[in-house]
Formats: sequence, C-alpha cells, structure tokens
Amino acid sequence: MNKFIINKFIMKKFFTLLSLFFIGCVTLWAGTPTPTAETTQPLSIVHPYEYEEIPALDETFVYGSVPPEGKLRINGEPVPVHPSGGFITMVKLEPGEFQIKAELQLGNEVYHLTRTIIVAEPEKIPPATPLTIQHVTPERDQELLPGDYVEVTCKGSPGAEAYFTIEGVKGKIRMTETQPGQSGLYQGIYRIDAQDRLNKSKITVSLINKHLTHGRTRVSQRASGTLSRFPNNPPVMVEITSPNAILRAGPTLPWGERAGYLMFPPVGTILKVTGRIGDEYRIHLTKTKTVWVNTGQVKRLPPGTPPARVPVHSVSVTESQNSTLIHIPLQRKIPFHLEPDIKGEYLDLTLYGAFSNTDWMTNLAAGCITSLNWYQDEEGAYRLRINTNPGSWWGYDTRYEGNSLIIQLRTPPPVAADDPPLSGLKIAVDAGHGAGGGALGPTGLAEGDVNLAQAINLKEKLQAKGAEVIMLRPGKEDLTLSARTQTAWRHRADILISLHNNGLDYSANPFTKHGFGVYYFTAMSLPLAKEIHAAYRETFPAGGAYDLPDDGLHYANLAMTRKPQMPSVLIESAYMNLPTEEAYLKSDEFISACSQAIITGLERYVRRMRPLRQGDNQ
Repeated sequence: MNKFIINKFIMKKFFTLLSLFFIGCVTLWAGTPTPTAETTQPLSIVHPYEYEEIPALDETFVYGSVPPEGKLRINGEPVPVHPSGGFITMVKLEPGEFQIKAELQLGNEVYHLTRTIIVAEPEKIPPATPLTIQHVTPERDQELLPGDYVEVTCKGSPGAEAYFTIEGVKGKIRMTETQPGQSGLYQGIYRIDAQDRLNKSKITVSLINKHLTHGRTRVSQRASGTLSRFPNNPPVMVEITSPNAILRAGPTLPWGERAGYLMFPPVGTILKVTGRIGDEYRIHLTKTKTVWVNTGQVKRLPPGTPPARVPVHSVSVTESQNSTLIHIPLQRKIPFHLEPDIKGEYLDLTLYGAFSNTDWMTNLAAGCITSLNWYQDEEGAYRLRINTNPGSWWGYDTRYEGNSLIIQLRTPPPVAADDPPLSGLKIAVDAGHGAGGGALGPTGLAEGDVNLAQAINLKEKLQAKGAEVIMLRPGKEDLTLSARTQTAWRHRADILISLHNNGLDYSANPFTKHGFGVYYFTAMSLPLAKEIHAAYRETFPAGGAYDLPDDGLHYANLAMTRKPQMPSVLIESAYMNLPTEEAYLKSDEFISACSQAIITGLERYVRRMRPLRQGDNQ
C-alpha cells in the first residue's frame, strides 16, 4: 500500500513536470501570444524595413503610421503625426547595425517598436602602413587593337610610388595618385603597340614605399581582367539577333553603370566589331564613331563576311492614312540613327556603312514632307535630311521591310470643327506597376493601386471627351514595360500617358523634394509634356487647396517615354512617402483634379496639332 502511494505520487509529479515542459515548449514556439484587437501593435514603420541595407549616409528618412491622436518620438525626437495617421521624419545614422527606436504614447499606454537596419561603412582610405592594395582594375577581360588605350586603377595605401606591368609588354608603366599622399587612388594608362604580344595577358599593379621603417615596402596585386589583341583580320562581323538590342554610347563603367542608349537596331542588322570588354562588343560605325552592344544580342557571321559598303541609289515618298512614308532600298540591313529636330522642322537620318549614289528622289513634297536633301558627312556616314512642315507630325516608326528601310511619319488625324479636340483619338493610358506594387505610403497605400484608380478615372473622363482609351493595365495584373508599349503600338495609339506616383531614394530629403512632376524623352513629346506640366501648375497653385509644389519638367530615358511612334509622357502626381500627399491620393477629389489637369494639357496640345477635316475650314 505504501509502495502504491509512493508510485502514485511520483507519477503525479512526472505528469506535472511534463505539462510544464509542454507549456514551455509551446510558449517558445509561439513567441508572444497572438494579439487581440485590444493588444495589436498600433505603431508601424513602413520604411526602412527590418535589416534593410542603407548606403553610407549621415541621415535618411523614416516613415510609417500611428493612430493620429498619439504622441510619437523616434530616437528620442518628437515626430509630428498627420491627421491620416502617417508620419515621416529624418533620422541621423551611424555605420554598422543601427537601431531606429520608436515610442508611441496613446492615452495611458506606451508602445515601443525597434527597427534594425544595416548602414554601410563609408569608404576608407587604406592606412599607409602596412602597405596595402584593396582592389585593382580592369576587372573584365579585354580584346583591343593597336592604338587603343588600356586604363588601370588601383586603390591602396596613399603616398606610395605606383606602376603596372602587362605580360607581353616591355617595361613598367607609371601610375599617378589622384591626390598625392592623400587619396590612395592611383591611375595609369597604356596605348597598345602593334609589337605587343598580347594573349590573355595579366596586368599587375605594384606599390612601393621606401620610407616605411617596418613591414613590407612593396606589394603587388593582379587585376582580374586580362588583355588580348582583338583578331580583326579578317574583319569580325556580327548580326543582331535580339528584338531588344541596344547600341550604347560607351562600355559599362567599372562600377557597373551602363552607358546611355543611342540606337535600337532591328533584328538582322549587320555590324562590324573592333573590340570587346567583358560581355560587350565595340562596334565600328565610322572612323570617328563607335558604339557598344551586348554580346548576347548578336551572333558572329562566318569569317570573310565583308563590312557594309552600301550605295543609296534612290529615295521615294508615299502617303497613307495619317502617315507619310519614306522608302530607301538598300542591299543589306545596316545600322541607322534618326534624330528629330526639337522644333519639328526636320529629321536627320544617318545610315552607317552607306555612301551616296542618290540620283533619283520621287514625290518629295508629299504629306508632311516639304523636301529631302542628302549629305555624305564622312566616309561611311550618309545623311538624309527630311524637311517637314512644323507641327504636322507627332511620331515616327522605323523598320526594315526586306532590305528596304521604311521611315513612317505619323500625322495627327483631322478633326471636325465642331467636335471636341480629343474626339476619335486613341489614347493609351498606363497604370504604372501592378497591384500592391511600386512605392508604399506611410499607411501602407500601394502605388500600383493608386495608379490604377487614377487610370480608371482618367479613362472615364477621356471617353466623355470622345476619345478611345486603350488601358495598358486594365486590372490588378502586373505587365512588363515592353508589353505595355507594344500594346500601345499594336493598337496604333495616338498618344501615351503613363501614370505613376513618386518615391525617394535613401539620400533624398522628403521635406524639400516632393510634389508633381512630368517626364518626357523624345523631341516629339516635349510640347505635350509642357502643356500637361503647365496645366498641373494651374490646377495646383502655391497657396491653393492642395500643398503640392512643382517638382519640375524632366527629360528622362524611361521605358514608357522612349517609344518614338507617339507623344509619350509619364506623370508623377505626388510622392507616396509624404503623409500629406499620400492622403491626397486617397481622395477622389484629388484624383479627379489630376485627371482634369491631364485632359486640359492634352486638349491644348491637340488643338494645335490636329488639322481640321477638309471642308470644315472653308
């Protein structure tokens, strides 16, 4: 009996301990209890997010939301709260793991939230001792020709003597410190000689400091990129294989930034290669002009394929509905560049690898064209000047049909005198980003959702004015930028309007940079951009109902403004991360005011551009 009682006691203790262990495990797994409506954290930080990596900055902005009646402090400093509940403030930063500590007093309750971010260390100059090399360029393999220059850089200890050597090249090439004794950045350059024996040759940089009293007085480091002589005999010819190929103004910069766009060659265009840096070919256009293309966008042609030397025999002009077309028969697809005059008085077409044998031009004064003139600017550069009636065209398309180059100038469709100016126009409206995408506002409002609301509002107003609207993103789906512009052109839209709302990078100050902005890229789009920008200024004047400053009219190489077939503008109506402007974007009245400003600008532009239908101006 006593033994049974003892065993029962032991079993009771065992199950008690087991229950406590189980409860402890559940607590560890769950962390904190699931918050109820009464215990939910009322303090939210939208930006920056947890463990976000921030560049080496002295300060950045923090924004989020709290109940509007609360009193908020961040890192000890009071922060104003907008009536919507949104807040934004600047916070001083320190390198490394940095904490943003928010404290909210809400009635008798105090809530805390800590956001940890990683702030980059500012770039430091290596110490003079021990003698050090941090990094050396070039980082990519290069294939170049005699006469080309090779640039070599080194980041290391300041105040040293520096030089580099190249396998297959005699001697040492001296390098210079950009700020002697201070910067630790050394630069050197070498011009390749025809006698140099270069075949994946390694480049080595050395620093020497004879004044050091201890440690090494000489260090060397090899660049990761090698140097070879480009095999140009016979000439290397390639053909464009990608519909998205781009000819750029220069090679990619050492820190990864790509050079600007220059040309968009059609598939089948033949190019001559004269060098390579990493994954980019250098393309010879003329003796004085080169461009660069990604190696993945072309294929090599068989050895012995000759460089282009194409005669331009004849040019003819024809008219079709709302278009004037120029036909230039050629023997092969060669690169070209079309540059419109900012005033719309002419376009200059340059054909590379072409020479004039132009003895015949047909129907020159047709449509919007008044005359044509040709020039041989230099060997391999044939230029055709297309003179036009100013204001008679508003976009162009370039394409090869077989080996004939077609330039299509699009002319505004005529309108009846008593019709609204937008009547019958096809207007493509783009709601930027996708559902939930783009920038986020302090209260979590997503730019993609606001953009769609604006696009739907604008669509309704445009249709009421008699326009046909092509919604490039009709719903919550997310589409690529190229798919959007292709849809606009497939439907032969007359004008493209892309709707966005802005955000800031880490280094910007949201208290000085905010408001509305209008962006354009092509010369044909500038007049439209000016009118819409002016209409926004009138709709949102200083001291008006909305505190919405003018953020400017901007030239910007953006995918949605780059298409030359139609005037295209991108509009940023407000900044998502500013509580005041986020609150505006939740207002139907504000969205409607933005749509009206866009329509006002469109109507002023279109009135000037569209001709009256024949018989209406009698």
